[in-house]
Amino acid sequence: MTPHDLADEVSTLFSLPDLVIRACAVMDSPTATAQDLVEVVELDTNLAATVLRLANSALYAGRGRIDTLSRAVVLIGHNALRDLVLATSAVTSFQGIPKEFVDMDSFWENSTTCAVIARLIAGRGRLREGESLFLSGLMHGIGRLVFYVRRPDDYREVLELSRATELSLSESEARVFGFNYAELGAALLERWGLPERLYMPVRHQLVPLSAPDFTRETAILHLATEMTCDIAPCFKTACESEPYVPDPTAIPCMQLLGLTPAAMTEISLDAMAASLEVLEIIRPTTSVTY
Repeated sequence: MTPHDLADEVSTLFSLPDLVIRACAVMDSPTATAQDLVEVVELDTNLAATVLRLANSALYAGRGRIDTLSRAVVLIGHNALRDLVLATSAVTSFQGIPKEFVDMDSFWENSTTCAVIARLIAGRGRLREGESLFLSGLMHGIGRLVFYVRRPDDYREVLELSRATELSLSESEARVFGFNYAELGAALLERWGLPERLYMPVRHQLVPLSAPDFTRETAILHLATEMTCDIAPCFKTACESEPYVPDPTAIPCMQLLGLTPAAMTEISLDAMAASLEVLEIIRPTTSVTY
């Protein structure tokens, strides 16, 4: 079995709604105007409200009050809006995950924090198409949800192997399945028709400097996932975020991107301020304790 084989099992089960497909087609068209996008977004009142709330969130702070959908579309931009449409759809697609594997509120808190950090790092580096990293960050762990849904018994073996040895979860996944959650998540995003700039960083997030392409994007995603693990407990306990201490894999990523530990700590603080707000926007049913 390959990652694509397992992704095929869920790519139709968790397919993207017709509206999302239509919106992405419009947004991918080189001749599409802002008004074309507005007309598609207006077809879904929940999506329209989400776009307006995002435009007025901390991610776009300092732009003034955005009170019309057309201004919000122009502010957010075609690529970022496409990512938002896909993100909100993906967040609501996975339902009924066994609680023994994951608390879905915590999963999306973690994923949203990673998305916000990835976008903030990309903004610091003035990375072209950097806003697309928001979706890569949000979807970085989606492969685990596929494992939980389609292979729950085998994943119990993964958990037992990890507990009984010093292997990480991703290493245990590779032992049991022959591939890990990052490879599986990338395969699903590819099956959904997302561009390489989104799924390649997800595929190589654990070994970022081995990525054949999109090395900077992959380095950003790796840093975002590591930083998220450091600050995630602070949401539940109201504790102070510790200064970021890079692991051995993160150091060359920071060097590649020209980032200092002080800059990473600043990004962590900014992310904590923005993540809860963004999570409430894209998954308003989430109950967050802080």
